[in-house]
Amino acid sequence: MDQAKSPDPHNPFPAYLAGLATWFVPLGIQMVLFPWLVAVVLRMDAFAVGVAQAAVMAPSLLFLPLGGLVADRGNPRQLLLRYHLLYAAPPLALAVVLWTGGLSYPLLIAYGIAAGAIGAFAIPTRDALLPVVARKGALPRAVALATALQFGGQLVGIAFASTADRFGAVPLLVLHAAMVLAGCFFVRRLPDPPPHPPVEHPGFWRSVGEGVSAAGKSDQIWPVLLLNFGVGIFYVGPFMAVLPLAIRDHYGGGAAELAYTNLAFWAATIVASMALVGLARRVTLRGRLVGLAVLVGAFVLIALALLPSFPVFVALNFVWGIGAGITMTQSRTVVQIVAPATHRARLMSLFQLGLSGGGPIGAFLTGSICAVWGLQAAMLLPAGAMILLILVVLFRSRLWTMRTVE
Repeated sequence: MDQAKSPDPHNPFPAYLAGLATWFVPLGIQMVLFPWLVAVVLRMDAFAVGVAQAAVMAPSLLFLPLGGLVADRGNPRQLLLRYHLLYAAPPLALAVVLWTGGLSYPLLIAYGIAAGAIGAFAIPTRDALLPVVARKGALPRAVALATALQFGGQLVGIAFASTADRFGAVPLLVLHAAMVLAGCFFVRRLPDPPPHPPVEHPGFWRSVGEGVSAAGKSDQIWPVLLLNFGVGIFYVGPFMAVLPLAIRDHYGGGAAELAYTNLAFWAATIVASMALVGLARRVTLRGRLVGLAVLVGAFVLIALALLPSFPVFVALNFVWGIGAGITMTQSRTVVQIVAPATHRARLMSLFQLGLSGGGPIGAFLTGSICAVWGLQAAMLLPAGAMILLILVVLFRSRLWTMRTVE
């Protein structure tokens, strides 16, 4: 094994968290900078904004299951190191394009696809390493801490991106690339996971099918994954495609206002996640928490559709973020605890697919609805669909009563 993997071989978790931060701070920059370039700099219409946001998330539909399969079969630490190196390339290339004055909509679409594809491989790979670096019996707390830091990193990146109106995109893109490359230092210090017993590997589709089958057979995993997919379509889609248009067209805002909205949302997710760190061992009815948190999101989306004053709009996003922090932390904990080690990366890829894979569908649909029927319809229709899905899951599963403990 590599002798430089960890300065403290008994506790590699801090290095894991540091590597996590060097990925999600740049992701926070991208979350504001990319829609700002599309909606504010290029002044594209609602449909084009929806297509662009879908381009960032669409690679997840194909590459998340493949990324989970590759991580289950390979060495997640070595794979993650390569993904960090690859993820620095798109922002550097876009910085060069902007520096030379060649920005165009097709180039942004290409950037979104490249960045989304690399992220789709990296996310299940990093999730597969979490049980390896977490102390025994502390996985729920480790999940909550990792989730809080993920949101915190995004929050810092969003704060950086709020300066785009003043300083432009090029310095932010260079910072994005530099931080991702710095993450290689921390990834190298992580331990290798124990090797799986040697088995004959089936083909790609059969392996993905095994992951789906494992999820379907678990009465704790499938309702969580189904709700997560609904969140991707009906919440992530409007958040990514419709809210930037509301800020631009209704509130007359730019990068700063877009950043305020994102800051409120992600700050709330940190508050919720950190609260759950202290309660990690006491919480057992995780399904009930997920159901209630997702339901709150539907009512927040209905309130956002009323297009209140901008301070109220930002405050509603804070409430929405509280629900998102609870949903993502508890859903992720359920899958991490229940999933067998041999299928963990594939099941975590399905978990992430709900958000990242459902997101482009939702972004395309809500962007199209917004272009035809307006901003309010693009928020009210997803909220109604989410309420219906919650009711179906509650009546068809034991989500409300299931207990999940490590």
